[in-house]
Amino acid sequence: MSGINHECTRASYTDLERIRQTVDGGPYDAVLALAPENVPYYSGFYNIDLRLLPERLHVCIWPRGGDPAFVVVERRARLVRPDETYITDIRGYQGEGLDAMRVVSEVLADRGIIEGLIGYESRSFPAGQLLELMRLMPRLRFEDAYQFLEGPRVIKTPAEVELLTRVNWMTTNAIDSAFRSLRVGDTERSVMARMHAALIGNGADVVMAPLLAGGRRSGIWHGTAGDLRLEEGMILKTDFGGLLDGYYSDIARTAVIGRASSRQREIHAKITEIKHRVVAAIRPGMPAGDVARTAIKAYKDVGLEFKWHIIGHSIGLGVHEAPQIYPWVEEPILAGMTMMIEIGYSDYPNDSFHIEDLIHVTPGGAQYLTDASAHQEIWELGYD
Repeated sequence: MSGINHECTRASYTDLERIRQTVDGGPYDAVLALAPENVPYYSGFYNIDLRLLPERLHVCIWPRGGDPAFVVVERRARLVRPDETYITDIRGYQGEGLDAMRVVSEVLADRGIIEGLIGYESRSFPAGQLLELMRLMPRLRFEDAYQFLEGPRVIKTPAEVELLTRVNWMTTNAIDSAFRSLRVGDTERSVMARMHAALIGNGADVVMAPLLAGGRRSGIWHGTAGDLRLEEGMILKTDFGGLLDGYYSDIARTAVIGRASSRQREIHAKITEIKHRVVAAIRPGMPAGDVARTAIKAYKDVGLEFKWHIIGHSIGLGVHEAPQIYPWVEEPILAGMTMMIEIGYSDYPNDSFHIEDLIHVTPGGAQYLTDASAHQEIWELGYD
């Protein structure tokens, strides 16, 4: 494949042949990828700026049947190393304004694309930038292609599976470490600080989901840690994750401060059983909606009201990748996907519960890559 540097250190995270086949077989004369979850896949380049400074556009241009180009801010174009991207045509633009589209239009014109259909990501492409590109190239037509561009990413390479496994184990171990050191009277914030330090200490680049809440606050959707002091009998629930080389972790755990009540033990045991039943039921080709309906039936079978929402989602360079597991989603589960299976019971203002683990879909079914098996029974925290 011309225009490609196969010595890029991240090449093993990308199926370049699948990108080429997708673009060449698609309806677009060229596609433009600038979403932070697509840029690393379509360029081989990753930097935290993709998420921290989205106004500094990084635009991957893949023409049908032609060589790709990578449009970045001038300073990055000067400094990027050959091993940081597999695209050899790197061009710089000035500042953080509309000049990026001047360079994008030049790339398209250089490849003879002055009319035709361009695929872009409507959820990520700034409207002002799109209008500028339309002004510069009035004979082009534009169509949302986010789902099309996401397609090559859904099946993970072996290197991606290994990386996702590592960062999710870093995360579950960070939670375990912080929970193990917890004592009655600690604040939510102090527990989160230990989780944060442990995750970075374990090797993650950054914390992205610092969600933790105790007691009645456990029912708050995506509640962040505050100054609540954790007392005997309180539930403590976390949904915690970070990034490693651009790939996400997303682990949920529920524990209790001190001795658990019979109700707390029962609900945790039931949602654990439901999670195992869902994982055991997954087969390649199964619609995501069928997985969700399997979970809903399992809730009924164990005598627990379905007071939850999502059953799971794919994960990778995006934290919520397709397919997401809801009853109305009919996209198939495919062999090679990595997914989070998350089961919970939301009973605000009473206790709420949430557990979540990483699986890999194989030709024979789903296998855990992380597992809360050390916590089949609810973990009782805060005493020796």
